[in-house]
Amino acid sequence: MGVLDSLFSRFRPPSMDDPTFGRLLYMDVPRNPSRSYWEAEWLFPPTGTVVSIGLPGGKDGPLAESRAFFESLVPRFDAIVEMARPGLEGVFREWYERPLVEPLWDEVKLAGFGLEDPRATPLEWDVAFEAISGRWLGITVPFVGNDAQEPVVDT
Repeated sequence: MGVLDSLFSRFRPPSMDDPTFGRLLYMDVPRNPSRSYWEAEWLFPPTGTVVSIGLPGGKDGPLAESRAFFESLVPRFDAIVEMARPGLEGVFREWYERPLVEPLWDEVKLAGFGLEDPRATPLEWDVAFEAISGRWLGITVPFVGNDAQEPVVDT
């Protein structure tokens, strides 16, 4: 099997085990290397659930700024949810014709976080949720710095 593994390894993206984010898989963007990133299914400490993240970086690993950004989400998660809540409330009123009920986690689950360029000022990033009651909706709340923007809904 060593020969076959060697042959197929050329077609598999590089991966690495990260002590914070778990298994990382490299997504190379050959036409625009600055857009390359590392994918992970991160066991997010505040919720104890697995979320999808993409850490911008090169073949040698995620950028230090990417790592710092995602690590910074942990202590400020409650504040992020509160900033995203008005947008989620609006989505529920529009799509379900009712308010978002408490607790929030009876209505949605945390799906992941996205980050554009970790070196940009202000940072552009997002937090994604999935509605779990009623019709499925993917709800992404973009942020510019710490300012929540209008949610984007996927059905």
